[in-house]
Formats: sequence, structure tokens, C-alpha cells
Amino acid sequence: MLGEGMVYVLGLALRYWVVGAGAADRPEIATPLNSWRRLTEGVHLYRAGLDPYEGVVFHETPLALAVFSWVEGRHAHWLFLLGDLLTALLLARLGRVVAQQRLVKQEVERRSYSKEAAPLLATISATLNAHRSMALAFLLNPYTIANCAAMTSTVWANLLLAAFLVSLASGWRAAACAALALATYQSLYPALLLLPLALSRTRTMDRRAALQEVAAILATFAAVLALLLVISAELVGGWSFLTSTYGFILSVPELSPNLGIFWYFFTEMFDHFRLFFVWTFQLNLVIYLAPLAIRFPDQPLLLATTLTGLTAVFKSYPGVGDVGLFLSLLPLFAHLLPFMKQTLVTGGMLLAATVLAPIAWQLWIYNNSANANYYFAINLVYSTALIFLITDMLFAQVKREYFLVKGFSALEQEDSEGRRPTLQLK
Repeated sequence: MLGEGMVYVLGLALRYWVVGAGAADRPEIATPLNSWRRLTEGVHLYRAGLDPYEGVVFHETPLALAVFSWVEGRHAHWLFLLGDLLTALLLARLGRVVAQQRLVKQEVERRSYSKEAAPLLATISATLNAHRSMALAFLLNPYTIANCAAMTSTVWANLLLAAFLVSLASGWRAAACAALALATYQSLYPALLLLPLALSRTRTMDRRAALQEVAAILATFAAVLALLLVISAELVGGWSFLTSTYGFILSVPELSPNLGIFWYFFTEMFDHFRLFFVWTFQLNLVIYLAPLAIRFPDQPLLLATTLTGLTAVFKSYPGVGDVGLFLSLLPLFAHLLPFMKQTLVTGGMLLAATVLAPIAWQLWIYNNSANANYYFAINLVYSTALIFLITDMLFAQVKREYFLVKGFSALEQEDSEGRRPTLQLK
């Protein structure tokens, strides 16, 4: 018990130590949407009686504006430490719930498994340690540490997504809808997670009951989101915040460098092509919903984790805090590790990108011995590594499902021409 508590103490101590180390200025961490400096500037305008949404600097939600207008700047870092602590506790709870459910499902389906699949089955010891692995992966993750130290609003986005995932795994419809509505209110992209929520609630229902359940989910989600928007309009005295928040996310007007792929492409693009490619880039995330849902309809948590990772890569203004949450969810799928073939490659690429991104930024901005191509090349390595990791994880799930039912010897049998069967991710 002491060792488990020490993980939380160490994680919070590291965050407290790194606070104020200049992370707030890093383009890999702070973006126009989550920057603490921009939030404080908007708060100063709000306190002075000016509309923070009239300019081009402030893009946070009105609720964030109202909350942080009551928080003194010198004490704000304690609030962010508390946010990360709550996220770690929720993820630990998620790990415990998922491990127990996996063990129960395994016992129910054991008769349909091959005799050769015994080494693939979850053990009680792994179930007992699942919550520790989740807390460790989040609290000692350098991406989440840097994100908290920079006091970005992604801390709260991660907290809300963690609350949603716990509710999703536990079967709490109202809590899941409320958490997802809050997350969508803050950063828009979490609305994609309505699909795994609907799948998790309807996979054992008949058609009529499933339609009623989906309608209830959408109604609850829409009601909470509408309530948040109405409260926001009352706080700032109008609906102008919609253009500065969600309009800013969708139209991508500011092209300051970050870890995403939007800024470089639209810097080089002619204006008359811009609208077409903005829609193309934004719809890129949506097109993955149908194929993933068709292939993994009975794996809503895997689908939600995959969409979280894809959002961290393809959203308009990503930061390391988004990827930090995705990487912190990977211990949930530790049973897929034996089937993953690209872990060394993806790990090396992520490490190289993490180390080289600050170097390329220094050479470009301060030393004038490089240009934007150097920094964007690191962005491409970073994004490619995450895509490799996601596809490797999905393919590992396909292989494990096959081996559980068919065993290992099925792929060792040769046909008349000496060829062995292969698995494909389709």
C-alpha cells in the first residue's frame, strides 16, 4: 500500500518541481487553445469589463473564463496538480473495472477457446495490479508531467475523458453522457466518442431497444451540452464565443507551429484551396468511425482508446498532453503486447521526436540555422509513430482474437503448394 501511495506522491512531486520551468512557452505543449498565458490574458480582459472574444488571442470557453477569474495566479498550479491527481485516480479505477470485467468474460467464454490459448488468458495477479499500472503510466508519463507543469487546459480535458471512460466501462449512461458533453464543450472533438458509448450500451439489445437507447444517449448528451452553451452565453452576454472557440477549432485561422500537421500545410497553401482542405482535414477523423465500428463492434473501450489516439494526432491544435492520455491508456491492453511487432520502432520514433523537437525549434527560431522544414519533419516522425502504434495495437487485437479460438497451430499448416495462411487487418 505504501508503494502505491508513493507513486502518487512521486508523480505530484515531479509536477510541482517542473512547474515554472518554461514549459508554458513550448509549442509542443501549449497551443492557442490550451495556453495558460492566453487564459490569463483573457481573464484580465474579463475582469476589466472588456470582451475577451473580440480579439484573436483568447479561445477558451466562458466557463473556464469564469472559473479562473476567481483563482489567484500564484495558487493556480495547485488546482492543476489536483486535476492530474483526480485523473490518475479515475484511470486507476478504470484499470480495476476493466481487469475484473475481462476476467469474468474470460471465464464465461472459456469453453469456446482453443486448448492452445491457455497462455493468453488473463491471470488474477494481473487483475490485482491493473490499477497500479494505470496510475503509474499516467503519473510518471513525461508528456502528462510537462502538460501539467505548463498548466494547460488539456489537464481538464484529460480529466473529463478519464471520467467518461470510467463511466463507459462501468455502464453509467448518465454520467458518461455528462462527462462527454463537458469534454465536447471544451474541445469539440470528444463528440466522436458517442459511437463507442452507443455500442457499449446496445450490443446486447434487440433493434428496437437499441434505437431507444441511442436516442436516450443523444438526448442526454445534447441536453447537457445545450445547458452548458446557454450558461456560457449568459456569462459573456452573447454567443460571440462560438466563433472564437469552436469556429477557431474548425477553421484553423492561426498557424502557429505545434505538433500537428495543419499548420505547415496551410502555411504553404493558396487561399482559394484553403476551405476545401480545411474540410478534408477535419473530416479525416470522422471517416475512421465506420470501419472501426464495423470491425470492433464488441470492443467499445478499444474503439474509444483508438479514437482518443487518432484525435491526438489529427486534431487542429494538438499537444503532448493529448498523446499523454492515450499512452496512459495502453496498460489496459497489455495483453496485446505479445502480438505487437512495431513497439521498438514506435518507441524509438517517439523518443527521437521528443528529443529532437526542442532542438529543431531552437535551431529554427533562435539560432537561424534551420527552417520550418526541420521542425515539421519532427512532427511527421511523431505523427507517424503514433499511427504505427495504433495500427499495431488493432492488428494485435485481431491476432489475439484469432488465436484464442483457433489456437496457434492453425497458421502452421501448409497447403499443397507449401504456403501458410496469414492474418490481415480488414
